[in-house]
Amino acid sequence: MTSPNVSRVYQYLQAVASMGPFEDVAAFYGPDVAIQEFPNRIAPVGRTRRGEDLRAAYEKGGQLLRSQSYTVRRIIEAGDELAVELEWVGVLAISVMDLPAGSEIKAFVAMFLTFRDGKIVSQRNYDCYPPFGG
Repeated sequence: MTSPNVSRVYQYLQAVASMGPFEDVAAFYGPDVAIQEFPNRIAPVGRTRRGEDLRAAYEKGGQLLRSQSYTVRRIIEAGDELAVELEWVGVLAISVMDLPAGSEIKAFVAMFLTFRDGKIVSQRNYDCYPPFGG
């Protein structure tokens, strides 16, 4: 039997992957959600987003990507804390970083989520990108 928080993770990833309206994704967030992305090839110094920054990032992603998908490899749950190992694949809608539109980029991700009352209040991502265009 799957816990409510594990079910929510799958629903959340599906909502993000669908690239639908931001409100569909925001419905998973608590009012003071913070999403922290640790340094990686896309964000060399890392970044933390909240509120309208989340909306802007989501909408920018919708302009950059034609499609995206998540494949969950494992979830480890400790109360309201979940560790998610997954693979993300995105297909570019436009040329980015010397990659033509239609190129596929991939990341191996460790995502740590904190839930409160069924909502995500904290998300910390460690995104590992293999070489692009290879």
